Amino acid sequence: MRALLLPMKALGIDPKLIDYDDYSDWDAPRRKLEQLQVNCPYKTIVIDSITSAADGILSQGKKLKSGTAGKKINNIQVNSIEDYNAEDSALSELIALTKDIHNFHKVNIILIAHVMEVSHRSLTGETHTSRTIVTAGKRISIKIPAYCEEVYHFDIETGFDPSQGGTYRILTQHTGDDFARTSLPLPKIIKFGNDPLYSKYIKPGIDQLKQSLNQPPPTTT
Repeated sequence: MRALLLPMKALGIDPKLIDYDDYSDWDAPRRKLEQLQVNCPYKTIVIDSITSAADGILSQGKKLKSGTAGKKINNIQVNSIEDYNAEDSALSELIALTKDIHNFHKVNIILIAHVMEVSHRSLTGETHTSRTIVTAGKRISIKIPAYCEEVYHFDIETGFDPSQGGTYRILTQHTGDDFARTSLPLPKIIKFGNDPLYSKYIKPGIDQLKQSLNQPPPTTT
């Protein structure tokens, strides 16, 4: 959160309007989300990030087995296949809880995830490289984007001059390497740099979609 103070100042966001908690396991954030199912005073809830949530889930598994018959390597407690199943179950529960909060309270839910490059070899021997969400288990990382209405891939567009740095941008459509999709009238690539992404680009797309849906169907003669 300290890293966000300068961007918040540049965008005119009052830090006093933001509440946040840090978690190191799964039990505490699950209780918080269950409370928000009943009473949610916020307009937006951000999970930052899926990757750190997975780490907390796996850490909880190791702590509960500490000193028992859990597997150890060089006297260091390590995760087993049961922990990866628990990660899948807990992250699925996180998706279900946030989906319920979104549907009932009509608030925005933002899930942030890190991606890594993976290679897949087909039956014909061809190798395809893509990026997927970083989780310990493979199944849950593939399922998470399917539950999201908007999926954006963030990256930095670099130019030919390294001294100029790069420009922050998002991809709103699938490129073959990076999964993304949008139901809004947005361009395939949005170069937002240091501009406020939501208010300048996403919100106008939402308003445009609502306006088109409210328009009466064309008449025919």
